[in-house]
Amino acid sequence: MLRELTIAQNPQREAALDHASLYQLGLERIQSLSKSLWTDFNVHDPGVTTLEILCYALTDLSYRASMPVADLLASKEDNAANMRQQFFSARQILPNRPLTVNDYRKLLIDLKGVKNAWIQPAKHTLYAHTYRKQLMPADNGEPGVTAVDVAGLYSVLIDFMDDLKAAEMKQVLSDVQDVLHANRNLCEDFVSIEKVKSQDFILCGEFELARNADSAIVKSQILFQVQQFLAPAVANYSLGEMLEKTKPNGDRYHSDDLFNGPALSCGFIPDDELETGDLREQVRLSDIINIIMDIEGVVAIGDILLNPLAQSKPLDNKWVVDVEAGKKINLSMDQSRLVLRKNGMPVVPAQADVDANIAALQQAARLKLETEQLDDFDIPAGRYRNPLNYHAFQNHFPAVYGLSDAGLPANADEKRKAQALQFKGYLLFFEQLLADYLAQLAHVRDLFSTDPSLTRTYFYQLVESFRDYQAVYADDSSPQDLIEQIEAPSVLVNRRNRFLDHLIARFAEQFSQFADVMYSAFSSNPEALVRYKCDFLNSYPQISSDRGLAYNYSLSELTDIWNSNNISGLEKRLAKLLGIGNSQRRNLSDVSFDLYTEIDATPGDEFRFRIRSRDDGSILLSSSKNYETQDDARIEMRIAILAGQEDSGYSRRRTSGGKHYFNVVDGADEIVARRIEYFDSEAEMELAIEEVKHYLRINYSEEGMYLVENILLLPEESSDPFLPVCVEGEDVEHLDPYSYRIHIVLPAYGTRFIHMEFRRYAEKLIRDETPAHILPKVCWIDKDDMAQLERAYLEWMKLKHGRSRAQREQKMRRFIKVLYSVKNVYPTERIYECEAEEQKSKFVIGRKSLGSFE
Repeated sequence: MLRELTIAQNPQREAALDHASLYQLGLERIQSLSKSLWTDFNVHDPGVTTLEILCYALTDLSYRASMPVADLLASKEDNAANMRQQFFSARQILPNRPLTVNDYRKLLIDLKGVKNAWIQPAKHTLYAHTYRKQLMPADNGEPGVTAVDVAGLYSVLIDFMDDLKAAEMKQVLSDVQDVLHANRNLCEDFVSIEKVKSQDFILCGEFELARNADSAIVKSQILFQVQQFLAPAVANYSLGEMLEKTKPNGDRYHSDDLFNGPALSCGFIPDDELETGDLREQVRLSDIINIIMDIEGVVAIGDILLNPLAQSKPLDNKWVVDVEAGKKINLSMDQSRLVLRKNGMPVVPAQADVDANIAALQQAARLKLETEQLDDFDIPAGRYRNPLNYHAFQNHFPAVYGLSDAGLPANADEKRKAQALQFKGYLLFFEQLLADYLAQLAHVRDLFSTDPSLTRTYFYQLVESFRDYQAVYADDSSPQDLIEQIEAPSVLVNRRNRFLDHLIARFAEQFSQFADVMYSAFSSNPEALVRYKCDFLNSYPQISSDRGLAYNYSLSELTDIWNSNNISGLEKRLAKLLGIGNSQRRNLSDVSFDLYTEIDATPGDEFRFRIRSRDDGSILLSSSKNYETQDDARIEMRIAILAGQEDSGYSRRRTSGGKHYFNVVDGADEIVARRIEYFDSEAEMELAIEEVKHYLRINYSEEGMYLVENILLLPEESSDPFLPVCVEGEDVEHLDPYSYRIHIVLPAYGTRFIHMEFRRYAEKLIRDETPAHILPKVCWIDKDDMAQLERAYLEWMKLKHGRSRAQREQKMRRFIKVLYSVKNVYPTERIYECEAEEQKSKFVIGRKSLGSFE
């Protein structure tokens, strides 16, 4: 029976959408302001008519403003593709790299050829001699020797799919190794990957079948399902199946549940399903009986036993069978004895049929587990409603006003025509507000754009949907010129930063402290912060999901070792949060130049330099004068590159004709490079400056860092040296330099790193962003130490990546020695006499280096 529908007598609606309410509010306002002058408030009054029509226009505007956000963001063409560009899908933004044991198991089970996998802590014990303050591989029995268990090491056991050949198993193991190294957690490592050992069992029993049962099918089902129970494959599900399932507590799965953990290629694996795939310690015969009795065609079970194949005497308790620790159960189908009967008479199925049925069941199960399913939630496409479209409300005035398309009567005199135009001009003030409001609604996607080149946050449109609109505008200017709203650069950048702050806050992040430091220490401009924030937001899926990821040391190409993006997720995230343009592992002791920095000879046997863009070859900066030698030109180019990375390195100028241009200046405000280009507006010039700074910071910055995981320095061969230990009382933790410890080394001479305020902010950020269980040691070193460190670091990395084995012990000792000998560098300060002036800068321990006494 249909539910009866009614219309409420007094519907509760928002005033903005209720024409009658708006009209009443407007009328009351008019009466309160002009009751002594205006006494006729009836509908025939032109003012009341104008109010009535204006209220109608406001309801239309309010209706469009209340449209779903998806509709406001929708586009007329390629709507689905455009929406995907604006938002991260659930599969893009919610998953993270594997973190827990279950995460790693899911990632491995998702691989083709892997039926199940287990991750187990690997025991690795060293011995610390507290008197000698050194580590040893074994206990030599001397006093003061303490055992040190290194944490963060794991072994992996793999259960292969049924009937894989040896070559296929070898390839699967290679795939497992690649996936583990590509998803290794910071300060953790995998020491072994092995096939899980198995313990063979046999099943013996007598089974009564239904008269119409196919004995070959029943026997194959019994053997297959019992094997699946004893060593189950972990089930996976499609997105639709997961949405229909419930959690153990009865709740439904939501998007954050489904995409919690690594994104899999073959559907979804619930955590509770993993528990069914754990290695069994015992098997209860009653469970086997229940499984067999559920098989179609099995009527009764006469007798049944499940025994280890190597068992030589009867079990003490056949109902509970123990399994050897760390082994999976393998049902020996060839040696199992199943007696099938129909009406008490034995039936013997053809073994070939049984084998074929089992192979088909195994193939079907494997196909389900290994079929790719990259499921994701669709981004709401929205419906394009064209919110920009504006129809002038003056067209709705009665014809007597002469405003509509019908116009004035043919016999209207000049005065009447002028009055109509005057009224149109008066109404245009209100029309323009409404039209611009709709233009703002139509550009919501631009307001929340993460494109740093956006040059407008206020939008407008020309009102030309009424008769004789050309006559209302001045003759000496186009309507476009008259209505153009010039948005000052300061207003633009302020609003852009506020919109971006809103987006960043939606990810529970913030840039306020970074902005404060940049403003106070470097007088940074807001334009630079816009680019930092856009870069951060555009990179967010990676730097959020990879924050605990270590770098991949299994890659052996030189491009994966040096001048490489193969770095930890923590380094990438810190680079974005600190505004470091180039996070690659590269030389930090000296800026390297390339073919995009040119030294050209001039007709007068002098030299000049130019810096070109890698992207399109355009000239970004040119020398301000010619130099006598190539070395002089190169030195000045170096100064220009370093100065061009800072806000203070730019001198902004304006020509007498109103054009804008800029130069790069050194610390003495001397021009060291020019941009030979003029800009029509200050906003365009500021955008070009930001592009130059961004380009130089990426390609020629001295800012960067090295992150060294101590666990990777663990000795692998008997001749490998140990890390030094710190002996402090009876605290054993100080005797373990390997477990969950990292070194983060930064150049103290970096462009911003020489400022202590920024350095303190960077240190706090590093400690805040480093996973809580990891202890970071932060070092700020000078160029000489950096040059030594990067040479030793590169040689050690070549060893670690398998590119070189020569002089292994020597290279490892050298790297460890340099890593532990580099010293923090601080600005030099002096200690003054007690009678010294109060304004003398203070010497702060841990923040200054002691200079000479004065």
